[in-house]
Amino acid sequence: MRMRHFENLFWQRMATHILLARGIANMVWKIDEIDRKILEILREDARIPNGKIGKRVGLSEPAARRRVNNLASRGIIRRFTVDIAESGGVSAVVFLATSPDVEAGKLIKSLCKEEGVSSVWEISGEMDIALMLSAPDMESFNRRVDEMRAIGGIKKTQTNIVMKKWQ
Repeated sequence: MRMRHFENLFWQRMATHILLARGIANMVWKIDEIDRKILEILREDARIPNGKIGKRVGLSEPAARRRVNNLASRGIIRRFTVDIAESGGVSAVVFLATSPDVEAGKLIKSLCKEEGVSSVWEISGEMDIALMLSAPDMESFNRRVDEMRAIGGIKKTQTNIVMKKWQ
């Protein structure tokens, strides 16, 4: 009987590995309330030690570490980042409208490589792409926007300067 238990565990783990390899596991596993709390804690401070996370959600340090690693391996946590304080530079949300014949994926990959671009989103509505653009001064900012306008397939831009960041 004990051997059968180990065989079942083996096949369960094999199925999990196969699902992970095919990208199906992310659809199968659910995020519970503890995972949600962990994600909220990490949004506040991505550098918080696992022991402190565990205390705040009622888990041990190893259990909290497993939860964080699991969220990362499932692609729910894509990266741990640093939010750098603005130091007098210029930041803006820039909206771009593209030509209908443009392949959005290629254009977005190109935009992601542009200097000063920190986030890029494909959106619905009149505009097709939104991105966060920063520069140390207005001259550099204008140059970066002009460089984006020169990329083929962009037919219109709308730039919204960030006046004050609240969160």
